Amino acid sequence: MSSFELNKVLGAVLVAVLTMVVIGKIGDNLVTTGGGHGGGHGDATVTAKAKAPKVKAPLQPIVGMLASADAAAGAKVAAKCRACHDVKKDGKNKIGPNLWNIVNAKRAAVDGFSYSKALTEKPGGWTYESLNAFIAKPKDYIAGTKMSFAGIKKVKDRANLIAYLRAAADSPAALPTQAEIDAAAKALEAPKQAAADAVKAAAAPIKAAAKDATHGAKDAMAKAAPAAPKMNIAAMLADADPKRGKKVFNKCKACHTVGNGGKNGIGPNLWNIVNRAPGAVGGFKYSKAMAGLSAKPWNYENLNAFLLKPKNYAKGTKMTFAGLKKDSDRAHLLAYLRSLSDSPAALK
Repeated sequence: MSSFELNKVLGAVLVAVLTMVVIGKIGDNLVTTGGGHGGGHGDATVTAKAKAPKVKAPLQPIVGMLASADAAAGAKVAAKCRACHDVKKDGKNKIGPNLWNIVNAKRAAVDGFSYSKALTEKPGGWTYESLNAFIAKPKDYIAGTKMSFAGIKKVKDRANLIAYLRAAADSPAALPTQAEIDAAAKALEAPKQAAADAVKAAAAPIKAAAKDATHGAKDAMAKAAPAAPKMNIAAMLADADPKRGKKVFNKCKACHTVGNGGKNGIGPNLWNIVNRAPGAVGGFKYSKAMAGLSAKPWNYENLNAFLLKPKNYAKGTKMTFAGLKKDSDRAHLLAYLRSLSDSPAALK
């Protein structure tokens, strides 16, 4: 497997992990719906909580990147290390040991430096991949190390840094062979599969929780928000004031005109709206949702229901207005809309 192909595999695993995190966030917050508009409709709240597991992505090998790594760029990355390490031949130990000739060296082998017990007891030497793992996150690779450095996340930065460390030697270590590169890629298969399996195992309950919550929310909405609340419209209108309704209409006039023969705006002209069929204003392009309501004329009851919550009454409408919660506001507005006619509709 080439380094490029390996990058694609790892990218796919990381995308899957991030997808689960997003699903988990959706599960944490899904879903709250509320009623309580005007006529005392009840509230309904449905919440689903599900957390995506923390799936640790396997460490990407750098052996396949070393042949093209940039030692000069690695020297810049090494600036993060110079407060604690010298990289010169015969350089002194500082807070950390001198790193000259570190690649393929034995661990805890620099004279005059007091290593932690954790590091001296760690078997093996500083191979390319052990340096990669240690530099990525020191405290994960050697628990108990005295090194306080948090690590270098970007694999390209680690590859460049290790290329720089490789050059810091009288005889730089040989570059990895293709067999070693292939072996590193093969060794990645098991942790990669484990990460993918963990993501897959977590997906089912999270998706199920989100699906259940969504269905529950829809059911609650259906119960909590009737399309046409039963109200005594005649009584409402008898006490309503068209002048006050005109003030309420200030929330609507950015999208609608009301004059006889007035032009359509973002929404259709509303002259003579009462008892008119939905979708009937010439020259205005209605949404499919609104055109489909042509058999339900804009009588007082239907206008009242629509003004309460447009998106509940006409699902899929393009109208973005949230609605008028107060019965009195809707009554005054209906009285004003009724007045927009040469022959206002009769009260019921």
